[in-house]
Amino acid sequence: MKTSPVQLEIFRNRFQAIVEEMASVTLRTGFTVFVKETSDFGACLVAPSGEVLAAPTETSVSLMVGLPGWEAIGAFDDYEDGDVCIANDPDTTRGLSTHLPDIWVWRPIFVDGEIIAFAFNFIHSSDVGGRVPGSITPVATDVWQEGLRIPPLKLVRAGRINDDIVKLILTNCRIPDQNWGDIKAELASLATADRRVKELAKRYGRDAVRHGIEDLLASAEARARKIISSIPDGRYSASDYMEIGDGNARPIRIALTMEVRGDEIALDFTGSDIQVKAAFNLPTYGQPGHYMLSLAILNYFRTLDPEIPYNSGLTRPLSMVLPRGTIVNPDPGRAYGVRAATFIRVMDCIMACLGQALPAVTPANSAGAIAIILVSNVDPGTGQRRITVAQPLSGGSGGRPVQDGIDGTSFTGGWLRNVPNEVLEAEMPVLVEEYGYATDSAAPGQRRGGAGIRFRMRNLQAGTVLTARGLERFRFNAWGALGGAPGANTRVTLNPGGEAKPLGQIDLVELGRNDVVEFVSPTGGGYGDPYLRDPQHVLDDVLDAYISEDAARSGYGVAIDGDVVDAAATEALRKAHRPTSGTNKGCARADFERQWPETVQHDLIMALLALPSAVRDTLRAPLEARIQASLRSGELCGRAEIDAMIADMTHEAIQ
Repeated sequence: MKTSPVQLEIFRNRFQAIVEEMASVTLRTGFTVFVKETSDFGACLVAPSGEVLAAPTETSVSLMVGLPGWEAIGAFDDYEDGDVCIANDPDTTRGLSTHLPDIWVWRPIFVDGEIIAFAFNFIHSSDVGGRVPGSITPVATDVWQEGLRIPPLKLVRAGRINDDIVKLILTNCRIPDQNWGDIKAELASLATADRRVKELAKRYGRDAVRHGIEDLLASAEARARKIISSIPDGRYSASDYMEIGDGNARPIRIALTMEVRGDEIALDFTGSDIQVKAAFNLPTYGQPGHYMLSLAILNYFRTLDPEIPYNSGLTRPLSMVLPRGTIVNPDPGRAYGVRAATFIRVMDCIMACLGQALPAVTPANSAGAIAIILVSNVDPGTGQRRITVAQPLSGGSGGRPVQDGIDGTSFTGGWLRNVPNEVLEAEMPVLVEEYGYATDSAAPGQRRGGAGIRFRMRNLQAGTVLTARGLERFRFNAWGALGGAPGANTRVTLNPGGEAKPLGQIDLVELGRNDVVEFVSPTGGGYGDPYLRDPQHVLDDVLDAYISEDAARSGYGVAIDGDVVDAAATEALRKAHRPTSGTNKGCARADFERQWPETVQHDLIMALLALPSAVRDTLRAPLEARIQASLRSGELCGRAEIDAMIADMTHEAIQ
């Protein structure tokens, strides 16, 4: 290294302070609720090579390290001081933006005529056009249904804004004033970075800063490799599912084999499902260490080494196999809006693999879902369309080896902040009737899972439209670890208590005046046999209304008498208990995999991937129906038999 240890630490802290200030500027000057309250935005500094050199850890999303900045930087042959570029299209940024609402901007930072770094920023826009208010619907079948696509363009040239681009963007969205306010917040964030980096270079010299950037990336890599070396070598495999459609379709399978070799980790997604005609495709473009696939491992690094430099050096020891045409590396033009559901399920699989390698330190499975609820209506005074985020709903996290799970939030999306009820009610004609932890939702365990959230909202204006994305875990549970129980499922109900109607995954729901919608978020699994939980802790949970007395008895073998534990009854209940161990994935998944063995699913996916892309789309549903019929009749259904079915169906189509 060309930088001394003392100066390297100075640079680490200075760069970290710059990106935190960038994020703070965005937060305090943003216009939409999703930015200024929920914090769905990001900021970072990027080395000229395209690797992230610093990203916030206190404010904004954690999803910045590992982004392919080289794709954005390389979109232009030359830059001038004062340029700002803009894009939101996953296909032309090749995995930088991963769905259209993420509007990215970036700016070169010049020192003495040389680009020493780039400042990047994105905000999640609450609307960029498309078929529904809020732009995202799980049933979209291609990216053109999801809104305006912005390829890499120069929004600002040498300090002068290109008004034509601004007009084009704002004309194609439902909330132009708010979007322009958010974009200006991004520009302010980039200007802050430009000023601070130039101040740093003036104090220490351009070459010292340039060498510091290179050495910080190398330092992060070295510290990451040291942590990986502490993980036992081996191959660890896991799989899980995302739900799609009406419950009759085969769910989307995510499969992962994680191989640890010395100081490197290889993530192989072979066996993950083919791309789908729905909005769950995650456009990574096969980028190494992609930020939406590596986050769980980066979080593990930061847990063990909180002072580790948070930059793309952490992803250098990671390699990935991302088969083209799969849901984690789809062909261009697919629908991407709900890709967060996919990356959350990837995180679940990575945590499951870490749990096999390090069972004593890895939590149980987290809730595995973050649902973003949006409300839209027309302002009766102005006639203008209004759109806002009602609430980001996360489930509880999994129980941990030495602590209970976190209530109401999860490891997979803990950076999102809630919207205060008062803000929502001021923005929209709605009344929040309940927003709190759901009783009896926490999964039993020696360390229980975190409680889920119950959110009930009454609509006060006719013509209101409700959309949602990321609603998952209706069918399959988050798994419990080392004998812990699986988590609870999601529930969404229209007008509970009256003529109740379960809603399931929401595309678009039109609400009448005084309609009520209730959401109950899923929860993570429990950790350890729940009958080993301290009875006093169970009593505390009953007194705090996390669980009922009946749940204390049935789930933990603890009898409650008023506000004390009935010791004799508890001893009797626990004496009759058979100890539990291992991973509990829930009955629904066990039943499904009896009907659809994982080996058959793997062979089906590999057979479909061998076909041209257009053929896969048309063959998938009828082929799955034939396979199911064969399985029910007890026939052998391996790869050879599936290939024969495909040949037969192709012949029938020709005839």
